[in-house]
Amino acid sequence: MGFIPRLALVVAALAGHGFTAPTSASAKYCDEATGVCYSEISVGVAPITWRIAIPAVEEGPFDVLLQVVAPKTVGWAGIAWGGGMLYNPISLGWANGNTTVAAARFATAHVQPEIYEQANHTVLQGSTANATHWTLTTLCQGCSTWIHNGGAKEVLDPGATAASFAFAASAVPPVDPTDSLSPFGIHSEHGIFTLDLAAAKSEQFNSWVEKLEVKP
Repeated sequence: MGFIPRLALVVAALAGHGFTAPTSASAKYCDEATGVCYSEISVGVAPITWRIAIPAVEEGPFDVLLQVVAPKTVGWAGIAWGGGMLYNPISLGWANGNTTVAAARFATAHVQPEIYEQANHTVLQGSTANATHWTLTTLCQGCSTWIHNGGAKEVLDPGATAASFAFAASAVPPVDPTDSLSPFGIHSEHGIFTLDLAAAKSEQFNSWVEKLEVKP
């Protein structure tokens, strides 16, 4: 089976009735090394930990700090910001040597998700891979707002205490792990979860981003 048909299955399953029951046991996590505090949740078989931090704003759009921590057995993992795989940004991550890669996709039909140029991911300090786990820390600009089917503008609510997100992951890495534009195969697990965005807000957001920037 080619990659385009296989990716169509990814989108079709996640857009239809293939979701597992929502998971909503989000908590607060503060990184001792950096001081960054996230709202976090661990989901899936692996499991995969998703962490989100946002600025202390009352409405969107806004930038997002995303951290993904996954066992090395996870070839790639992705989060859909609108709670489903169609018509919202998808942020993906995977290991590449001793570091990690961030990528953006957007699907408008049950076909291979397109490269999404409206979202920009900057890989930050704390993005590493070792023998057991990989961690992606990235700033996403363009993940909190998007154009939905029919042209309606959607914006994440920074005050939501149970914002809905979708995730998917596979044990098989992308075809070319060095390339953020690389194709990848069908997921081996997927589901939805809710996360407390209100708890993810911080007045220190901008200083955290500056601290995490990779210096040349």
